[in-house]
Amino acid sequence: MRTMVINWRRHILLATSFGLILSLMISYYSFQDKGMSFFELFGNARFQKATFSSFVLSVLIYLSNFITSTLVCWGIERHEKKIKGQLSKKVSNIAFFINGIITSVTAYYLFLAIMLNIFYGLSFKDFYNGDHMRFGNFLAIVLISVFILLVVFIFAYNDQLRLLELKNKEIEIELQKSQIESMKEQLSPHFLFNNMNVLISTIQEDPVKAEQFARSFSKIYRYVLERLDNTSCALSDEVAFIKDYVYLLNVRYDNAIDFRISDEVMHYSDIQVPTLCLQILIENVVKHNIIPSDGKISVILTVEDNGLVLWNERCAKPKQVDSTGLGLQNLSKRSLLLFKQDIVIKDLEDSFSVRIPLVRKDS
Repeated sequence: MRTMVINWRRHILLATSFGLILSLMISYYSFQDKGMSFFELFGNARFQKATFSSFVLSVLIYLSNFITSTLVCWGIERHEKKIKGQLSKKVSNIAFFINGIITSVTAYYLFLAIMLNIFYGLSFKDFYNGDHMRFGNFLAIVLISVFILLVVFIFAYNDQLRLLELKNKEIEIELQKSQIESMKEQLSPHFLFNNMNVLISTIQEDPVKAEQFARSFSKIYRYVLERLDNTSCALSDEVAFIKDYVYLLNVRYDNAIDFRISDEVMHYSDIQVPTLCLQILIENVVKHNIIPSDGKISVILTVEDNGLVLWNERCAKPKQVDSTGLGLQNLSKRSLLLFKQDIVIKDLEDSFSVRIPLVRKDS
């Protein structure tokens, strides 16, 4: 959507400055052959009256352009909603330009006729039959109109760029907040104590396995701490992390997760994904399923329709665990902020899957 950014303070200042400069130039040009000095000219009542009239006229023309341009922008937005698409920049700019020329010429003759009638008692009939309707006068106002339009466009686009910069900063802050919330889950005392208890019990049963568990546990914490400031990461890094994470879960739940990664996943190793996205999905698998009769929950990581899909078979618990859905909501929000694309959830009777959009670094 193309929304015209309105910075009223700036446009009022611009209209005033433009009107003052233009009115002084026009009045000085009209009175320069009167044989008066510079100071005498500015002290002349007729010069002051002419300058004031020109100032008011210039401001009215500028504001007329600004108001009609805002209305044109509103009309374009309504049309884009109707067609569910966007007009090209070329078409939009042509519409604004034509509107500006028509508005400036119309406003000039309308307001000039009104002001001459108010200040000098010139009738509307005499005005439209007089010299003001000459081609040279018409051409001059068209040139002034083009200048006004350029000024309006420059400042409108400048305001829009500043708004876009602020919006990008807001998105960055939102991403950091979401990222921190996700990281907290990994650094929480609950997660730490559970794994420490598993490590202690494993040391007694199998020291070799305990050493491997400790190494994976250390990798996980190092990965989380190193990426506190990274809202996204390469898929290869996320896959390496999730392998260690699944290993910890399998030690804790006696190899309950049959986790497989399709070969095509590594063809997308440099693709960006939200940091810790796979951890959220694996955590959901453990939280909402029981171990089936064969002792395994099948989980497959693959690529489908330009998206990373984590699929798991459904072995729902007899009494479903109450869930706030905050993990998936957080992942959805981060995906939208990062890639302008949402995750896709398929909740079927015998399976559950989540598709995360894959976006390259240069996108």
